[in-house]
Amino acid sequence: MFVHSSRFQKQLGYLDTLGIKTDNILHALRIERKEVLDPEKTFSLDQFIALLEFALKETGDDLYGLKLGREPHIGGTVGMMCASCENLKEAYVQGCKYFNVQGDFAEIVFVDEPQYPRIKYTITQGWLLKSPETARHEVEAMFSFLVTIMQVNSNQALHPQRIKFASIQTADENEYRNILGVVPEFGQAENEIQFRNKDLLIPMKAFNPETFDLLRSHIEAQVKRFSSGSRISEKVRTILLSSLRYRFPDIETVASRLNMSPRTLQRQLSNEQTNFKSLLQDTVFDLAKQMLRREELTVSEISYMLGYSDLGNFSRSFKKKIGCSPLEYRQNRLTHH
Repeated sequence: MFVHSSRFQKQLGYLDTLGIKTDNILHALRIERKEVLDPEKTFSLDQFIALLEFALKETGDDLYGLKLGREPHIGGTVGMMCASCENLKEAYVQGCKYFNVQGDFAEIVFVDEPQYPRIKYTITQGWLLKSPETARHEVEAMFSFLVTIMQVNSNQALHPQRIKFASIQTADENEYRNILGVVPEFGQAENEIQFRNKDLLIPMKAFNPETFDLLRSHIEAQVKRFSSGSRISEKVRTILLSSLRYRFPDIETVASRLNMSPRTLQRQLSNEQTNFKSLLQDTVFDLAKQMLRREELTVSEISYMLGYSDLGNFSRSFKKKIGCSPLEYRQNRLTHH
């Protein structure tokens, strides 16, 4: 999975405003500052998570994501394009449509319903398992940003109808209300922000069709470049990791999402010296290893969440692939940490 350089630029810019030095973390991540300014550069999700973990440690702020979302620079080129839309609804639609230029670590969808349209934001399971705390801040930053756009364009008169978070509450509800305009519902099945349809029809203050067309052309070129530049195996892995409930899609489903037949997908994977079964197995056991590092999950629970009906089958498959049993893997990780 990749994260566009603009995402790093926004994080570093915000930390700079807080007076936090970032040279050491960039050095540790083997990133040169000039690379962050390169619009053609992308980095790994692991690097981005490490930067977020650094930010949370240095600030000690449970509201880091919410506060970051209020910063005007967080939108980048996609944000500027959205600001030039005719109304708020179109801005949200376009923002969701072109979000993937920023990375393939999440999926954002605009659901257009007559009275209460909503936006759903789903972080990949790989990120959620590896670092649930940074994933929470990412979601809160996104929703805070969406609310800020609404407030700016309505002179602080409007707020969302409803907000749902999959995470648990970590701060006083008044803190959330002050930033988001409403008190969210926590521990929900999905991350979702709901609006009144009539509220989304307010005009954007920076409406400019010429600017919109110019920026959209630029973004579409980026999307095309990222799409054509990715290995097919990476695209397949991204789809597998985007599975919402650890019930992984079959090859027919994955091929359909890639707009190709299963046979074509297998042939392209073969050209990269792999196949769908191997990618699926690698994905399953990568997730298993991340889940085993979470002591609150039992091996039985992990087995069930990964789609195994029998704990013995999971344990045997894990040992064959990794070289030790799930329990031995967990104990070894705890011993060395």
